[in-house]
Amino acid sequence: MEICVYYEKINEESIRINRVYSSNPIIEIPESIDGYVVSEIGDYCFSKKEVDLSNSILSYEIPSSYHECSGADVESVMLCKTLKKIGDYAFYNCRKLKEVRLPYTLLHVGSDVFMNCLRLNRIYFDCSIFSTTILKQILTQITWDIEVCFLDGAIFYPEYNGGYDEVGPAHIFALNIEGEGFRMRQCFKEGKIDFDDYDACFEKLCAEENDACIFHVAILRFMLNSKKYNDYLRAHDLTSYLPLYKDMCMMIEKLIEEKCLDTIQMDTLISIETDLEMRTLLMELKNKMFKSSSTYSFEDF
Repeated sequence: MEICVYYEKINEESIRINRVYSSNPIIEIPESIDGYVVSEIGDYCFSKKEVDLSNSILSYEIPSSYHECSGADVESVMLCKTLKKIGDYAFYNCRKLKEVRLPYTLLHVGSDVFMNCLRLNRIYFDCSIFSTTILKQILTQITWDIEVCFLDGAIFYPEYNGGYDEVGPAHIFALNIEGEGFRMRQCFKEGKIDFDDYDACFEKLCAEENDACIFHVAILRFMLNSKKYNDYLRAHDLTSYLPLYKDMCMMIEKLIEEKCLDTIQMDTLISIETDLEMRTLLMELKNKMFKSSSTYSFEDF
């Protein structure tokens, strides 16, 4: 996606982007501009807050069809693989921001980078889920539901609530955290996700959260070959939640292989599917996975 930017030099090789202009709310930051490597996103870059551009260079004249990509004009941002740092409040009040793609090369995130980005529900990393990343630092700034997708899997962190309660007459305050999502965000070891600690949160999560949240945690861990969630998936009706996932067919195939989904649930999924193409795929999947049962044809509907 073509963009126009104001940038400033960090040194003779790299630059910091301070403001972005485009005709589209879906932004892709290139690895280089005017021959310089893009290594930083500046403070308040995508925020509506005014930024001092007096020392910045304009990459080229802003086309009349372009607008400032800030606040509600930003929905998706793909950051380049050369990026090392995101400045303070870079996405402050980007209330329509839904997803951000981050490079594994990212080393530093500033304060409150995603403050008030409450529609941000998915972050992508261009590396393995077993890699060392800056994810823990990012999660400390996101208290709402967030799914983090990697090249080979995904993981879900539920929302939590936190605040300070006065516990003494001398205005002594204690941090009060509600929600297992906070503890799940602490499950890292040397920059890598600690899956054992994460999985240990599941029992308490089941006592606190709604079924949709619990299923989201379980299905993503299940798809990453964790067998610890099989009993939960076998004991619950999955037909209300599976249609919400774009990888539904892949999930169904694995669920059947692990005996977590039976023919009755499969029949339900087929009967409630309104899209003809998807219904056909589900029929073919059932015929493939349950070879001993009678096969489907369109005459059955």
